[in-house]
Amino acid sequence: MQCPGQDNRYWDGEAVFETPCPHCGNILEFFKDDSQRSCRQCGNRVLNPRIDFGCAAYCSHAEQCLGSMPPELLARQKNLFKDKLSIAVRKNLLGREDLYKKACTRTEIAEQLCKEEQRGDMAAIIAATLLFDVDTPALLLEELKADSAMIEAVTTLLSHKLTATNTEQASSDIFHDACLLADLITDPDTNPKPSFTTRSGEKVFLSQ
Repeated sequence: MQCPGQDNRYWDGEAVFETPCPHCGNILEFFKDDSQRSCRQCGNRVLNPRIDFGCAAYCSHAEQCLGSMPPELLARQKNLFKDKLSIAVRKNLLGREDLYKKACTRTEIAEQLCKEEQRGDMAAIIAATLLFDVDTPALLLEELKADSAMIEAVTTLLSHKLTATNTEQASSDIFHDACLLADLITDPDTNPKPSFTTRSGEKVFLSQ
């Protein structure tokens, strides 16, 4: 038996509605069960504004359901994965609060460096900074259903392997800088200098 909500024989007048394309203003017609429509005028894909796509932020089948996912949903997925990974790392480092706090400091620095330098694989860098003190990082990523490319990128960073591409080198540089800066911030006695120069040549001033 088909759910009446999905059977168009039971739909009323509100089952079909029109809304302007947010990119060009062209009027688009949606059925209530359409996840998205392509605008005939500008070619952009537009999500159904009357559907809550919150599930796509965590569902592993979201891309199959929605097709190639829009940037805003990809960003939500990445943020949610970061939160899930942070919780998993905290559980893994239970009883070692100092290591978890340092991981958070390392991650905040890495995220800031990625935004400032506009290079590197931010998702892999952040994951690596969180997993720095975890004994089995690849296993933890597998448990969270991270894809193989992510696991490989994180493993490369944590093992300090030689890089093959510009993105990998940029990721390695930022990961290296984030780790060193976290050490200097959490244990300032390791370096009496008031500033630190990143591998990209940027000078970071350390608070006293």
